[in-house]
Amino acid sequence: MNIITAGCSFTKYKWACWPNFVKWFEPEHKIINLGASASSNETIARTVCNAVMKYKNISKIYIMWSGPNRYELVVDNEPNKKLEDATWSSYNPDFAWYQYYGGHVDKQKHKYYEKFFLNEKQSEIRLLEKILMTQLFLDKHKIQYKMMCYMENILTHEAKKMAVGHMALYKQIDWKKFIFYKNKKGLFDFAEENYPEQFFKPEDLHPLPLAHYKWVKDIMYKSDIEPPKNEYEKLVNFRKKYKK
Repeated sequence: MNIITAGCSFTKYKWACWPNFVKWFEPEHKIINLGASASSNETIARTVCNAVMKYKNISKIYIMWSGPNRYELVVDNEPNKKLEDATWSSYNPDFAWYQYYGGHVDKQKHKYYEKFFLNEKQSEIRLLEKILMTQLFLDKHKIQYKMMCYMENILTHEAKKMAVGHMALYKQIDWKKFIFYKNKKGLFDFAEENYPEQFFKPEDLHPLPLAHYKWVKDIMYKSDIEPPKNEYEKLVNFRKKYKK
């Protein structure tokens, strides 16, 4: 059986992230990690829906939502232009298009978008729409799933901060399908509060592998299972040995 994981660079990065440790707790499953750096939530939602149609024998899906202000650029032909703001690019054979994550490939157009089209409230509502759409799709296909947020502040949970339509949409979400740290916190908050030394701050704000492992063990699975001693030592010593 397959476990699908999806998200941004907090899901798939240049070092081991939480999907790498899911297999420690469910070794009988194959982990298919579809995370991609700088992914927008539109990209993440589409990736999940496409995975359901593409892969067989899916046991469950884990989704970690990203920042609501991110967007993607999709083009039919590969632009003959050096990447400027986009931090990741790839050709998607399932849709026969090129995807650029993290902003427009043209720096000036990216700045124009930020200035004239970026609205924080609208971005959050779009994220709620993507969450609801994905939940409805997975429910339709009878797929087990859990959702997470990479950081607490990507969503508002206080009613007094929401407009009527915002709150109405919020109430449609099945929040029981979410895995949170403490109240409504995410992986970054968990790592910062409990493992502040597991970062290369200020250069890199991605938690190191030990924090990802602890997230899986303590938050996702609430497990007492410990890894082999040699594997745990690798996680503890990663910071010392890793060359940025």
